[in-house]
Amino acid sequence: MFELKLKFFALIITAFSVAKACHLNVDHPIPLFSKNFGSKNLTFRAKPSGVELSENESIEVYCMSGIMYKRYNGYIGNNGAVIQKKALLQCENGYIYVNRGQYGNMNGDELTVYCSSSFSSNLYESKSTLANCDNFMSYAIGEHIPLVGTAIKAGICYDLERFELKYANYIAYQRNDFWISSEPNLSHELGVDLGIQIGNLKNYFDFMSQLGFNVSRDMMRSDSNQFFNAFEFDYDSILQDDYFHNQLGDFAYIFNTMWWRQLRQNNWRYFLGALKERTYSEKYIIFVGTHGNATMPPKENTDGKPEELTVRSPNLAVTAPKYIWAYVKPVIPNNEEEFVVIATNSPYIETPDHKEFCKQDICDDIAWLKKSRFGQLRRIPTFGYTFCCPVEEVAKIIEHFPVSTEGLEAITAAVPLLPSPA
Repeated sequence: MFELKLKFFALIITAFSVAKACHLNVDHPIPLFSKNFGSKNLTFRAKPSGVELSENESIEVYCMSGIMYKRYNGYIGNNGAVIQKKALLQCENGYIYVNRGQYGNMNGDELTVYCSSSFSSNLYESKSTLANCDNFMSYAIGEHIPLVGTAIKAGICYDLERFELKYANYIAYQRNDFWISSEPNLSHELGVDLGIQIGNLKNYFDFMSQLGFNVSRDMMRSDSNQFFNAFEFDYDSILQDDYFHNQLGDFAYIFNTMWWRQLRQNNWRYFLGALKERTYSEKYIIFVGTHGNATMPPKENTDGKPEELTVRSPNLAVTAPKYIWAYVKPVIPNNEEEFVVIATNSPYIETPDHKEFCKQDICDDIAWLKKSRFGQLRRIPTFGYTFCCPVEEVAKIIEHFPVSTEGLEAITAAVPLLPSPA
């Protein structure tokens, strides 16, 4: 009987403890949270399910665009006349208090916190120059986060005269929104810094929008080349990874390119799926870019020369690239996993292959690619024929590839040649 009462008492205590704990809801755009764990400070983006706080536990919340709160009764506010970027949340008696004793209270047992805008990063001119980008602008997209320092989401090699992306890079790792204050920041591996903030280029110059592209594309269908009407094309970011597609959506005008829809929705998506699985355990720097201009068969009443695959609005024009590529580079050097994925972005190539870029397709040499859905379907032309090449061979073909050909030649020259057998 005593044992039964003891268990019942323990159950009551447990229930009371749970009741006194606090659950903090989060909504999109999800803010960053910061908390000390022993001698370490961790900054992270919360899971969509929210954050659990124990009695008397506190945590800091941060939004570059400003923090917003939503109560269970529907009240929405920012806890003051001035929108705060940082606040201290504390759990007391089952209620969450915001900046208690500093800016007043906003307590509630059903509190949701979110950022006032999805815009959190800015565009900067980097003081350091990206590889093979000496004649262009080296930009960085990032932000300064308290206790973390500089967080750079992407580096960009950009031709400002032609408003043309040469390439972009980012870190592929499934814990990108997790920082330990005493550890080096992975974003420093991107080769750029937050030098001079330059604002939004779209405020000063005209760029083709997705809506403008769709309208112009659909108008072309009425009197265009019949071969153009046979396939679907989209204007979308070259950063098709879901995380970066969403995080850098405010800069889509920099990253947008003309995609053959079959490639974007099939083999390129399968490649990104395989990469995502791999980056639960490994970290890579991914460089992405385009090469060449896609063409299509001419109208019957022309001189027979191929036409460039171009969509024009009254003031702007975009041409589909012939190829879209991704250079996969391990953060921890590993030559066996350093390669370039190249995808055919045109339905008009009769027999696509790898020979324009390299002697041998090496996709099957990368085990995690070979066993993936991408590895099984990448050669199907209607899904966008895709192949892999060694870095040193591609660097000699693609102009402004993010590897110096001089460096490659120097390395090659430094390797002594073995005498040929007699």
